[in-house]
Amino acid sequence: MESQNLLPENDQDLLLAKKLDSLLQMGEGISSVQDPLIQSLLSYRNLEHSNIDSLEAESSEIWDRVLSETQSPKRGKVTPLKTQRNNTWVWATAATVLIASFLGIFWFTNLDSTVLIAQSGNNIETISLADGSEVSLRPHTSLYQIELSETKRAYEINGEAFFIVAKDVNKPFSVSSEHGIITVLGTQFNVSTWGNETNVFLEEGSIRVDDLNQNSLILKPGEKATIANNLLSNATDADAEEYKDWLNNMIVLKGTPISQVIIEIEHHYQANIDISAMDNEFELISGTIPLDELSITLRDLGIILGGTFRQINLDSFTFIPLN
Repeated sequence: MESQNLLPENDQDLLLAKKLDSLLQMGEGISSVQDPLIQSLLSYRNLEHSNIDSLEAESSEIWDRVLSETQSPKRGKVTPLKTQRNNTWVWATAATVLIASFLGIFWFTNLDSTVLIAQSGNNIETISLADGSEVSLRPHTSLYQIELSETKRAYEINGEAFFIVAKDVNKPFSVSSEHGIITVLGTQFNVSTWGNETNVFLEEGSIRVDDLNQNSLILKPGEKATIANNLLSNATDADAEEYKDWLNNMIVLKGTPISQVIIEIEHHYQANIDISAMDNEFELISGTIPLDELSITLRDLGIILGGTFRQINLDSFTFIPLN
């Protein structure tokens, strides 16, 4: 059976892709292509290089490297496949790669310096930062580097992590969340961003916590603070075991609201847990629950709550009272 073309022979994108490939095979640049898209991309690239001095050297280096790769005489020739259908795929792929290269460069030029440096999966991950600081990431947590310079060490957290910060009075260490910023010089603290709030517990040293409304407070060892609804709470005494328990794969409950426990378990396992059948989800509970496996965690929590959890689908569960 004769293969059918995915694109008609007179398709403008297909013709453009063929033209670009022809120029690349001859080692010529693409600036001669009289296509509105290509010319717009080239114009935009030139404008970006002239307006953003702080990124000029870096973006120019990337641009030159891409042009070098695409114009290199050593570039292997695209080998046509046997059917016209497959040829069309080759041209379409070539056009996609080229446009993606353009977009990647412009995206990089406009993006800030935030870089994902660590991301935990189903287990706790401990990493060492460039300054010697150590960070333990709770499962399903992401750590981003915002700035690392001679005067600043700035990171962003999504999830929960315990930090042991190397002391450097000339280079403040800060951790941001969507609710505020924690700034330290050298200390050990825990920060969590699951749910609709950010919780900070200080084990050692001293830290300043700022919310987005520029309210701030200084925490002393053994104190905690919460940012919720854009409001920074007062510092209160806290039990270290309740904030570092996850490092030992367990949850220690000491008069903890059920709703808060559910949020923590949902984050830890990336699961959805429905407790709408409960009479009072804000009831305070105490006990110890292991975090080795979701099934065991829910089994033990069900015993504490006087019920059981039924699995609805792959990652969704609902609570069933036994009385």
